[in-house]
Amino acid sequence: MLYLDDTLLIGQGSERACFRHPSDDGLCIKVTHRHKSRRSQNARDHAYYRKLEKRDIAWTYLPRMHGWVTTNRGEGLVFDLVQDRDGKPLDTLKHLLARRDVHYADIAPELERFHRYLLDNLIFTSDMRDSNIACDMTRADSPRLYLIDGLGNHDFIKLASVVPILGRSKVERQWAHFMKRMAKWRDQTI
Repeated sequence: MLYLDDTLLIGQGSERACFRHPSDDGLCIKVTHRHKSRRSQNARDHAYYRKLEKRDIAWTYLPRMHGWVTTNRGEGLVFDLVQDRDGKPLDTLKHLLARRDVHYADIAPELERFHRYLLDNLIFTSDMRDSNIACDMTRADSPRLYLIDGLGNHDFIKLASVVPILGRSKVERQWAHFMKRMAKWRDQTI
């Protein structure tokens, strides 16, 4: 059993908390602290990531999942921890934009590459927002975005997962919704 205390806490959402792995700095553990539905977000993530693994997608913009562990706070799901060169977890796009550490124009080309990645790999999001995207601004070539939460296909009948044209249409709808949310940053003056 792994012991997780508050010194390892990276962040917390409405349903899960994310902790740095106590024995591997390159990993994090997401633990459910509040069950909002019958099936936890961790269970949904595990199922969706397994499908992505079977499709052998490129993991360019997603941290890899490494399976389940038992912790003092319950079962946890292990992921790569996206971090900067100093080992600090990456800030979310929301925090960087709100603090004006980065401007929309700085990340616009990377957003387009990220969009293309989601489309090419037919990766569905359940809650794509700036708070679910981490951003590495320390790369020499350009910023790199990572979707760290909000993945999955929650459709009851998952036709978009098996019919490519429906899958691309679903990704485009999700992207359009995300870009509407991003408009407040796009219109922000420097």
